[in-house]
Amino acid sequence: MKKVVALIVVLVVAWLGATFYVGMRAETLVREEVAGLEVLPGQSDIVFDVLRYDRGLFRSEAVTCLIAQGELASNPNMAMLSGQICSLSTIHHGPFAWTDEGLFVGVAASEEVLDLSELPPEMAAMVNEIFQGKPPVTGYSRYGFDGSLTMKVAVSPVNLEAPMGKVVLEELQLDVLRPTADTYPVNTYLSLQGLDVSSPKMGFAVDSLTGAVDIVAMLGGELPLADINLAGKQLRWSQGEQPMLAFDLTLQGNSKDHGDTLSGDSRLWLENISGPMVPLPMDSAYLGMDYAGLDRQALVKVHALNREMDEIQTRALMGALTGNGEQDMEQQMARIQTLLAEMTQVAAEQLLHPGDSELSLQMLVDHQGERQLTVDSKARYLGLDGNNLPADELMALSEAQIQQMLDVQVRVDMHESLVPASYVARLTALAEQGVVERQGERWSSVISANGGALSLNGQLVSAEELQERMKAVSGPAGTPEAAEAETALDDPLAYQVD
Repeated sequence: MKKVVALIVVLVVAWLGATFYVGMRAETLVREEVAGLEVLPGQSDIVFDVLRYDRGLFRSEAVTCLIAQGELASNPNMAMLSGQICSLSTIHHGPFAWTDEGLFVGVAASEEVLDLSELPPEMAAMVNEIFQGKPPVTGYSRYGFDGSLTMKVAVSPVNLEAPMGKVVLEELQLDVLRPTADTYPVNTYLSLQGLDVSSPKMGFAVDSLTGAVDIVAMLGGELPLADINLAGKQLRWSQGEQPMLAFDLTLQGNSKDHGDTLSGDSRLWLENISGPMVPLPMDSAYLGMDYAGLDRQALVKVHALNREMDEIQTRALMGALTGNGEQDMEQQMARIQTLLAEMTQVAAEQLLHPGDSELSLQMLVDHQGERQLTVDSKARYLGLDGNNLPADELMALSEAQIQQMLDVQVRVDMHESLVPASYVARLTALAEQGVVERQGERWSSVISANGGALSLNGQLVSAEELQERMKAVSGPAGTPEAAEAETALDDPLAYQVD
């Protein structure tokens, strides 16, 4: 019996010791996560800070607030809000933590609530009305022994109606998983349900938007490699009470690292398209893009330069808030010009690899089960004599020299229903010149340019000959027929969908 009691005592002491140690470790993890948060790019005068951390044996409580410091703290409005937007956290210590969702085995499990009760009374009352008395944002975090981190953030439902408009939100939730102790990969899942934002003049609504955005890696600490999969149901735009555009969407994309170069693709599908803003007879459409052979280091450099530009713009905004922006404006503009010049230089001299850099685009448009329009285009970068040129030399090239740097093919195929009646005669004339071809109910054309050599529908032509063919069928400028044809082609509202 004594041995059993002794064993129980040892286990209890071990458990209490482990809990105490894990509690210390949990505090370290929480503080590290908060310290790593960036509110605005390149802006250190507004940060998140742990103002209070009360550590107990089995659980701790923490208060993390948005803090304005430095020059930003001199702004009365920012100073008033500093320390008033806070997250209240209850942290349950492992190795065995009891939460509202049951037993969790790990370092710690925490629940967070966004607390805005310390805001000025007018602002607090407005927030309370918007979120119907509930906390605006809630969430939880789970810290595993393997370094993994699971987070969930949820925005409370919104149902606000006012003379100036309404805002309705049924659900907005973000789930984040970092499966290892490494910074990446990070897997994110978004769920948006029942959003409706409208005013007397315009409105936007979506039944649902769900999907995943996974950051696979961060190249050079700057450039994310990501996989994207999103699906949206009934995205709708309106003007007043008049529906203008509605569709379902599916978006997919990914990027891949091949060592020296990067490749990637994106796919966008639109279904159930309707509304007077639809530019063509269509109820579904597809847009695809593939790229390859982009220089890895150049893209990292361009991304870093662009990030610095964002930081400058943020500092300018913060300077405007504090009244100190004019002092640095001239210096900031000079730096932006320098960054733009550097980006141009990197893009011209490093970004593309002659013979390897490629881009392809495809657009498909359907209506009532029949293909209305197909556009296929492919472009391969050849360089000039197989080499890149400095930016200044590139800008000085002639049109003929630029054509020598590209291998391009464009194919267009469309149903005759897309052609306004006033333009049929001109297309017929183009067909007689060999610029387009007609087969039954379809019009098509294929043009290729490889190193300056032009091909039109499989026949070699010179640039001059192509220009002459186009001039031969162009109607006299200013005629009513020509004006009507150009208007029909340029005005997307000239088409109406049944």
